[in-house]
Amino acid sequence: MAHDCTKGACGTRREFLKLGALGLTWGFFGLSLPNTLFLRDAYGITPQNPLFDAAIQIFYNGGPSQTDTWDPKPGSQNQVFNTIDLGAKDVYGNAIKVCEHFTNIANLVQSDPNVRLALFRSMTHGNEDHATAESYMNNFWVNPFTMQYPSTAAVMAYYFQGQGLGIPSVVIDGANGTGVNDLRGAPIPSALIVDASGNQQGNPTVEQLNLPGGVDANRYARRRRMMEAVNQTFLASHPDQAVKAYDKAWKDAYDITTKGQAAKAFDLTGKPILPGGPNADPDTLNRLTLAQELVKAGVPYVAVGIDGNDTHDNNRSQVAMNWGDITDVAVSQMAKNLVASGKRVLILMGGEFGRNPDDVQGGRDGRDHHGDGFSWAALAINQPKFKTTAIGDTGPDGDFMVQTNNLKDPILPRDIGAVLYKSLGFDVGNGTQWDVPTAIRNAPPVDRVNNSVAIMQMLGLV
Repeated sequence: MAHDCTKGACGTRREFLKLGALGLTWGFFGLSLPNTLFLRDAYGITPQNPLFDAAIQIFYNGGPSQTDTWDPKPGSQNQVFNTIDLGAKDVYGNAIKVCEHFTNIANLVQSDPNVRLALFRSMTHGNEDHATAESYMNNFWVNPFTMQYPSTAAVMAYYFQGQGLGIPSVVIDGANGTGVNDLRGAPIPSALIVDASGNQQGNPTVEQLNLPGGVDANRYARRRRMMEAVNQTFLASHPDQAVKAYDKAWKDAYDITTKGQAAKAFDLTGKPILPGGPNADPDTLNRLTLAQELVKAGVPYVAVGIDGNDTHDNNRSQVAMNWGDITDVAVSQMAKNLVASGKRVLILMGGEFGRNPDDVQGGRDGRDHHGDGFSWAALAINQPKFKTTAIGDTGPDGDFMVQTNNLKDPILPRDIGAVLYKSLGFDVGNGTQWDVPTAIRNAPPVDRVNNSVAIMQMLGLV
């Protein structure tokens, strides 16, 4: 016999939640989306004076070579690619050079004042294990307790609750690295994980965000009224947070599905896919296109990955494909499209570590892991304060280390992580209001002691 919450049969929160899990209410309502939205706080944290409306974090799984991308070393016998002078100066007054793959990005930065590029050439954490380093760069924590802190994507889901079409943070599945959406025991929401590869017809995310099959709008509205009546008595006598979260989850699901904006944002059917070079992977172009469409529609944070950067061999061809055929062609077009949208977007690009130089005269086309000095880049769209610049130096052959004190201006993961959060309006570390509940304590999503202020000043953002 079915339980009747209106007559007091559901006397405990556990029983109430159990009924929801069994589908008495959610199943009756005809939705699976509340399962995605459930057990989150009823309210997010309002950004204060955000410098950007959204961020796209592109993760280059495997660890790309810094000397073959953003920190080339002209004159080194291991420099296998030509370079481009970006036409700007780094913080030391030297010309900024990037590798030859970035023709479109370089031209765009030089010609369009709405697109700026910053290079962080001396990222460091000292670890050369893929899984550990990926976890570091997916939550920006590097200490013995890193595995007890949630990922950036999850923290963004916590911060932006109720924003972004009701979906605050999205991870587009594929090459994201270890721990991209891990809560690690924290009582916060996770990001929505979606698939953007292959045929968009029958996309389960799009289906989830639409009205249930066979249910028209009038019938859907009647179901909402019935659920509100059924839950009214229980909600009045159980005003605790978990029950509020349960009730809000299905109401948010109703709003998201009836408006239809979220479903449209996730559906790539008929939308132009970002272009790529001759060797670009179509699935990767789909993922980048979805990231673009989501931030255009109002999702504040999207994580997307590009695989194939663990170049112990075939380094030249993989670098040329991932950074030339994909990044330069697709991301430069993405930047143009975002400029036209008017959205202020920060695009972060980097992997878990860099690569050691190799003696190309020995005939080996490969590079090995190097966690002591590697490079990330940031494209700023429609933010006039942002300056095109570069900081750091990994030495004449790209193998400087922080341990020997010759890595120039080392930047730790917490530094770049804090820049990301602060750019989106969350002044992490500067007051407990920005702290996030973790499995062990309330804490900022990066260490309170970081160099983000100096980096923000370098970028012209403060």
